[in-house]
Amino acid sequence: MEKTKVVVGVGFFFISFLVFASYLNVSFGHTSKTFGNTTIEVGWLSEPPLVSDLNSITLQVSKGSSNNQTPVLNALANLSLSVKYGTITKQLDFEPSPTTDGGYEGKIIPTRIGPYIVLLQGDVKGQKVDGEFKIEDVESKGTLSFPDKTVDTANSNNMNENVQDAISKLSNDIQNNRNDLNMSQTEITEIQKSVSGLQGNLNSSYLILLTAVGISIAGIVLAAYLFNILRFKKGMLEGV
Repeated sequence: MEKTKVVVGVGFFFISFLVFASYLNVSFGHTSKTFGNTTIEVGWLSEPPLVSDLNSITLQVSKGSSNNQTPVLNALANLSLSVKYGTITKQLDFEPSPTTDGGYEGKIIPTRIGPYIVLLQGDVKGQKVDGEFKIEDVESKGTLSFPDKTVDTANSNNMNENVQDAISKLSNDIQNNRNDLNMSQTEITEIQKSVSGLQGNLNSSYLILLTAVGISIAGIVLAAYLFNILRFKKGMLEGV
């Protein structure tokens, strides 16, 4: 009889532990926070979330006490929502859930394994909201693939990141070279304008020089002509 009680007690404890562990797992998948009388629950629509699979981040917004909560419609009108991975942040567009009042869904394809954080800022019907919600980590498909495991996306993610960095650097170098080329073309244009202006000045100076030479020659010819006239008149006077 005593052994039966012990076995029943151990079994009850074991079952209770499993139920409690299962509850913790669900709670980890969806995170709830309360702001005033407004409660917001955030999590993945499809769990476990797998890398490169289309998924949605879900929000459930309600008001009231824990025993008497009502869903909040149009709760995201003044709320900014974004998802964060490491130092990278992306704005998300949420739409009302087609099945749940006060529920909202934002589609996303997680491309890297690891932890994701949802950021909420703004207000819900006048109640200020500013918080971070850690949701369930995105997993590799290799944990569920059968009979063949997919390639570990961690290495491919690092490789893709390096390639993206190289492409970004190359694009910046091309842009810088293009800017330098534009500056060189601008400088060449300015030099051409300066040369054109100098040629114009030289042409004007040359014209002025020719005019001055012409006037000088005309003055010399006129002076010689007048000198000959004076000599002629002087000769005539001396002959008289």
